[in-house]
Amino acid sequence: MNTGTTKVELKSDREVIITRAFAAPARLVWEAMSKPEYVRRWYGLKILDCAVCEIDHRVGGKWRFVLRAPDGSEHAFSGEYIEIIAPKRVVYTENYEPLGPGHEIVVTATFEERDGHTLLTSYLLYKSQSDRDGHLQSGMETGVNESHDRLAELLTTLT
Repeated sequence: MNTGTTKVELKSDREVIITRAFAAPARLVWEAMSKPEYVRRWYGLKILDCAVCEIDHRVGGKWRFVLRAPDGSEHAFSGEYIEIIAPKRVVYTENYEPLGPGHEIVVTATFEERDGHTLLTSYLLYKSQSDRDGHLQSGMETGVNESHDRLAELLTTLT
């Protein structure tokens, strides 16, 4: 399993698949992605501060992250957990709050462990092609790459 490269693949007009292998067992990757004390250390670009990181990690629970830029502008993301099967699979909604309701993405993330490494696969389903294209044009690929790099760094510190 090759670690260190995040792959973003356009699957259809409304689907994107993001994959990344991490040199850590699934339980650690799961923990790093579900606990606020860890998420705030890797989520978003390095130049942004994760000013709010709220996670109610249960089916029906809500999550909300607010990233603050050096100029003081804020970018808020939120959603709700639909399905949780620790440490194998989580399904949740995600919305960039300035877009308002009706633009939620359904994310299905799977954690496949082999030989102490974990393949994280995130399947994103958009409501429309324009929502998918807008997300891609927003710099999503750069953001997910940098976030995954930061997550990989954090995972080296967890046991």
